[in-house]
Amino acid sequence: MGSGFINRMLRALRLEASLYREVSAADGDTRQAALVVLLTAAAAGAEGVWVSVSGAGIIAISHVAAWPVWALGIWLVGARLKAPKGDASGFWQVARAIAFAQAPGVFFATSLVLFWISAPLWGTVRTLISVWVLVGTFLAVRETLGLSNGRTLGALFGVGAAIAVLLGPPIVFVTVWALLPDLTLGQIVATFAYGVFDFNLGLGLIDKVMNLILDVAIELIV
Repeated sequence: MGSGFINRMLRALRLEASLYREVSAADGDTRQAALVVLLTAAAAGAEGVWVSVSGAGIIAISHVAAWPVWALGIWLVGARLKAPKGDASGFWQVARAIAFAQAPGVFFATSLVLFWISAPLWGTVRTLISVWVLVGTFLAVRETLGLSNGRTLGALFGVGAAIAVLLGPPIVFVTVWALLPDLTLGQIVATFAYGVFDFNLGLGLIDKVMNLILDVAIELIV
C-alpha cells in the first residue's frame, strides 16, 4: 500500500482526473480509499480540539459516517442522470472515487497552528481547502459516472440539498436546545449533523447558517 498510496494521494492533491477513473475501477483498493477518509477525518477533528476533545471526536466520527451517505446519494442520483450508453457504475466505484477526492482535507489539521496565529487567516485557508475538496469531488463524480459537467453539478448539489433537507430541521432544533444548560445530547447531535453535511459541500456556508440560527435563537430565548 505504501508508495502506491502516497502516489495516489499526491495525484489527488494535483486533481488528476485519471486518478479517479483508476481508483473507481473494479480492482480498485477500497482499503486505500478508507484510509484517505480516516486521515481526513482525523484532520477535520483537529479543528474541534479548540473547543473540546469530545467535539473533535464527534466531528471525526461524523466525517467517516458521511462517506457512505454521500457515496450512496451520488450513486443513486448519478445512475439516473447517466447517459444510456456504457455500464452503470457500482456503489463502491463511486465511494472509492469520492474518498480520494477528500485528500486535500488532510490540510485541515493546520488549524492547530493557523487558528492560534489568526482566526480570519484560518477561515480563509479552510475555505480554500473546502473548494479544493469540492473540485476534486466534481472530477471524481464526472469521471466515475461519465456525466457531463452540468449533470455532475446537478448530482452534487442535488445530493447536497437532500442532505440539507434531512439534516436541516434536526440542526435547527438541537442548536436551539443546545443553548440551554445540561443538554449535551443536543450538542452532540448538532455537531454530528454539521460534520456529515460539511463532508463535501462545506465552503463555510454551513457556518453562516449555524451562526444565523444561533443569533435568532438567542433573541428568542433572551
